[in-house]
Amino acid sequence: MSLKDFHQLSLPSALTARLSVLVILAALTLVPGWVKGQRLDLKRLGKGKTIQLPFELVNDFIVINVLLDNVMPLRFIVDTGAENTVLLEKEISDLLQVNYQRTFNIRGADVNAELTAYLATGVDLRLADALLARNRSMLVLEENYFNFQRIIGSNIQGILGADFLMRFVVEIDYRKGYITLHEPRSYKPGPRHVEVPAGFIRNRAYLNLPIAVSANEVSPRKLLLDSGAGLTLLIHTFGDSTSTATDLPALTVPTYIGNGLGGSLEGSVGRSRAVRLAGRELNGVVTYFQPLDTAGMAFLNDREGIVGNRILKRFNVVIDYIRNKVYFKPEGGYWKRRFRFDRSGMSIIAGGQNLRTYNVANIVPGSPADEAGIRVGDRIVAMNGTSVSFIGLGTLIRKLEGKVGKKIKIRYERDGKYNIVEFRLRSLI
Repeated sequence: MSLKDFHQLSLPSALTARLSVLVILAALTLVPGWVKGQRLDLKRLGKGKTIQLPFELVNDFIVINVLLDNVMPLRFIVDTGAENTVLLEKEISDLLQVNYQRTFNIRGADVNAELTAYLATGVDLRLADALLARNRSMLVLEENYFNFQRIIGSNIQGILGADFLMRFVVEIDYRKGYITLHEPRSYKPGPRHVEVPAGFIRNRAYLNLPIAVSANEVSPRKLLLDSGAGLTLLIHTFGDSTSTATDLPALTVPTYIGNGLGGSLEGSVGRSRAVRLAGRELNGVVTYFQPLDTAGMAFLNDREGIVGNRILKRFNVVIDYIRNKVYFKPEGGYWKRRFRFDRSGMSIIAGGQNLRTYNVANIVPGSPADEAGIRVGDRIVAMNGTSVSFIGLGTLIRKLEGKVGKKIKIRYERDGKYNIVEFRLRSLI
């Protein structure tokens, strides 16, 4: 038994502060079989015809409370782009004396580096005091390669994948902060829900969306619907092909996109002219571009990119795993708001006690932060006169996405010395 299409989340380094909440997804090749073989012993803990799971949207990641084996309270990311449920910290499963049935070598982002994961069985998961899943199987990574807390600013111990969701019709209400699990036989989409063309591969939905990147005319692209990605849109570009996915916008910023398991991801970021979704046209969509060769297409199920939460959260999203259908309902006028992007050129990651120590992870050459003299590794102490120990990572990021011309005053520490600099925000893309 082997693992196929396990979904790897890379640790982003970031071209800008906004990219510090980005999770780039690349596939690991695992072999099929065990997910479908596990028991689906689910018990509803509340009353009613549906199961409601409250969640937090933390820096554009869906975070849900999970109780492991009725003992260990944890926080998981809900990830429709991941085939399997994953525990990121093996120390937790060791402490609970979980049974490991198999050991697997899995491939990282560069498709060459081998990493280790274990198949744990007989695990109970209690979700938000609403659903109890008994006798589950999950993957356990030998090491926590992702360090989600650094990019989210909140402790994360696992990933809840499609193997957990696949027996339901799953409705994600970003505005109310609930995931509703509907029984398939009784669910009907609402009158404002629009069916979006989609195909399913191993319980993961791939949308067929018309997109205009730099050209005036749209062309369809196959994109993974990925609630585990804290980004807007990522498009793969192919240097060895005349694919329409090579129509990069005129203004992009080159970037080191992220550091994945066993490899790095480099690319650029700009804006796509238009994305058509559920009868709406989204304009000026912040888009990351990851260069690949066409040999990577089959490895990624021939997908051409990813749709993440910064687009998804503008809609009420329904994934019908039983009938293989996807529906989107626009959320009032929220769907047409301008897509914001970092205007400082400075990427920040969290660390330290309570994740309230912030260091610069990346600087865009020629950006306002670069011109002010800020460097990778600097520890941000205060912003606009306020100590950052009182400010969450998400708040810092939003401040750096502020209006063009806004003055930012940064106090930082480097090599034991404190410095103060000022710069004004400006558009980078």
